Amino acid sequence: MTTRDFEPDLESLADDFATRAASDAGAALASWNTAAPLLGEELQAAFGALADARLGWRARAALKATPQGTALLLDWATARQRRPALPRLPFYTPHLAYQYCAAVVAQRGTPIARAALRAGTPLLLALRKDTSTLANRGRGEYDDRIAVLNGRGGLRAARFFPACTEPGAQYAPRAASRPKGGRVDARYADVRFKKAEGIDIDKDGTGDLGRLVEGTYVFREKAGGFLGGRAFQANADQVAERDTDGDGLFTRSDPKRIDRKGAGRSMYIHRGGALAAKELNTWSAGCQTIPNDLYPDFLATLGRPASFCYVLVNTR
Repeated sequence: MTTRDFEPDLESLADDFATRAASDAGAALASWNTAAPLLGEELQAAFGALADARLGWRARAALKATPQGTALLLDWATARQRRPALPRLPFYTPHLAYQYCAAVVAQRGTPIARAALRAGTPLLLALRKDTSTLANRGRGEYDDRIAVLNGRGGLRAARFFPACTEPGAQYAPRAASRPKGGRVDARYADVRFKKAEGIDIDKDGTGDLGRLVEGTYVFREKAGGFLGGRAFQANADQVAERDTDGDGLFTRSDPKRIDRKGAGRSMYIHRGGALAAKELNTWSAGCQTIPNDLYPDFLATLGRPASFCYVLVNTR
């Protein structure tokens, strides 16, 4: 039997595991051994993360007293340091999607995000796949996922939307043309340059594209919207990482890459080009964008909260 044949309640399984572990580690491990093999990689990881988050000191001590329990706790501790997998779409059911996302927030979100999850208030989880800014001739790809989590009224459902959380090289100063021909950076020869954005954080004379570092942010409705539609702006200055070596990627090899002030609150959540467009364009210079043809559904799913947490996580 697989998760395609039934819909497990991961939160109930995790609650049961934590309760049993406090009094009978053997029974808890037996329940894990029964349930875990029925789950795929994504849901098994979510079950483990949810159970791990629910364990009290007594349950942890009981598990550590057994070889399997010690190994399982070590696996879960390692998982907290490892990037989660980018889920395949469509992702089972809205309720399973919620539980999967809740597990990621439990592992990676800050206390304010976990509190929002417990309160059932709307929350966004962005799962980012590292993609070169040079992809699609610099116009970007919708290969990330943004999930809207809704726990209002006990609903506990989530819906995934394709998204872009990285800038396209069409906004890179390196893609601009030189007065005497060619590009500022020859690596950008195939990019369809649109306009220059970015901050010259390493002071080499060329602006550097940036993206949000993974973490938890709080967003609210942006007064006046953006690009003719509703949009959202952070309520505090954002931390960006910049592609200072110009290779199209955001890595630790970029010198002086962390920008704590230059982005301000400029990296919005807004609509991008349509997913069904003849030439796909995400319209992202560092903002979080959702395809225009899916944006009305995104807004309807989110509703009109006064503010909401946005948890951004890098995936493997």
